[in-house]
Amino acid sequence: MLIKKIKDFYRLLKVKKVDNILIIAGIIGVVIGLNTVPIINEISVWPILLGICIKLYDFTEEIERSIIPYDFNRLLPPPRKK
Repeated sequence: MLIKKIKDFYRLLKVKKVDNILIIAGIIGVVIGLNTVPIINEISVWPILLGICIKLYDFTEEIERSIIPYDFNRLLPPPRKK
């Protein structure tokens, strides 16, 4: 039940492209923090990290889907007959 809810929430995040929005908002917050209060930098880094984590998860899922399973029986020669 919980896993299904998490998967649905993740699909919704991907449809809305939240990872890109988080990264852009975080970068804007860091730039503002450089010019004003330094604590804004520390708070604004978290959306960037979260957006990057979502992108990395997508990347690893894509790699896992594109892996071709090997048939080791075809790669190895047949055993010798006695």
